Amino acid sequence: ARALPKKVQEKYPNALECSIVDHSDGCGAKLELTVVSDSFEGMPLLKRHREIQNHLKDKGLFEEIHALQIKAWTGAQWEKKKGGA
Repeated sequence: ARALPKKVQEKYPNALECSIVDHSDGCGAKLELTVVSDSFEGMPLLKRHREIQNHLKDKGLFEEIHALQIKAWTGAQWEKKKGGA
């Protein structure tokens, strides 16, 4: 699980945010991944998720994860969410 942000950062080197939260009491089976990148601009949400999932599969990191919640936002969406929090 700790390798996830680094591997995602390789795919999105200009990401404004790339973080992981472990909701499985430390075993790494249930994770929440947040990726904020302007490369998502104009890309449907489902395509963003699939792109990230396929990248993780290619890196051999997907098999050990039981549940992965992906939050893939553009910089503008991220700022809006932070402002509303």
